[in-house]
Amino acid sequence: MAQPVTGTIRSIRLGFVLVMSLIVSDTHSLAWSRPAFLSRTIDATFQQIPLARLISQLNTISDGVIVLDRQIDPTQYVTLACQGEDLMAVLFTLADETGTELAILESSVWIVPIGKAGSLETADDERKAALQKLPAHTRQPLSAKQALQWQAGQNPTVLIEKLLARIKADSLAITPDDLSTVIPHDHLPAGSIPPLSLPEQLDLVVMQYNHHLLWKQNHQESSAVLVQFVPLPSPTEPKKHTTRQKQPRANSSRPAESDRDRYTLRVAAPFDELLRAVSQRLKLEPSIDIQSLKARGINPQEIIRLEIKDASRDELLDAIVKPLGLTWSNEKGRLFIPASD
Repeated sequence: MAQPVTGTIRSIRLGFVLVMSLIVSDTHSLAWSRPAFLSRTIDATFQQIPLARLISQLNTISDGVIVLDRQIDPTQYVTLACQGEDLMAVLFTLADETGTELAILESSVWIVPIGKAGSLETADDERKAALQKLPAHTRQPLSAKQALQWQAGQNPTVLIEKLLARIKADSLAITPDDLSTVIPHDHLPAGSIPPLSLPEQLDLVVMQYNHHLLWKQNHQESSAVLVQFVPLPSPTEPKKHTTRQKQPRANSSRPAESDRDRYTLRVAAPFDELLRAVSQRLKLEPSIDIQSLKARGINPQEIIRLEIKDASRDELLDAIVKPLGLTWSNEKGRLFIPASD
């Protein structure tokens, strides 16, 4: 049996009022944020190379920050053929091949064990929310971006201490004082990170050890900031809501599919981008009449929230189009999404 397609696209958390406006108005538009490097096209073939080396080469090609979780075997050999797909689709395929899932954060993408992505994404959102609450004079120096590089054998605790040293000692309080209670004794392989903010760099290191940082104003000293090392949040399932109640019609133009291929997907993403990414994975060419959809009051960038496990190809595609009351058909490798009633 083929490994399931696994992936997580960063969940967008909606307040009650915003959810209601989505239900009432199909034309409401939401911006969906993801690292720009995920849109880079990849045209290369990787033949039986260690996973860690593959990730390194994809980072070089895309100028991206793709992080391999330390719980994933970096020595496993992978073969991957990329023929002009964008990096996000390539990483979906890689997750499929390695039995992992993707966590898409503000400036990085992680390849993690299944079940961990939600924790990283929640921690990423918590960091951004916490930093926004800091006074501007405190937040500004933390937002400065610098590159980060370390030699093989670097102790992660020492690396974290060097990063924290960028902040003036008299304006920083750290909990706990002894980082060895949080970070185990370890030695890192040589590595580097493109310019990122200090909080992001710290989380990139600490998240490998199932922790992240909380940033708070130190109430005992108005000009000081409190940094607390805490465990990653428990995984949370994406909230679900239905924007259209219409049920899709039966599709008559579906060829028989293989019973062997099963798919697992957890996602919150714009309909058009999700359909393109999944189509690439299924080796189908999507055909969407965007103007006709808009004429029917259907926003192609409507956020589709979906969690499906062990599904057939038809069940997967049904689940993607159902929230918008659409149907699909597959004709000679072309995936048609008609807009007519």
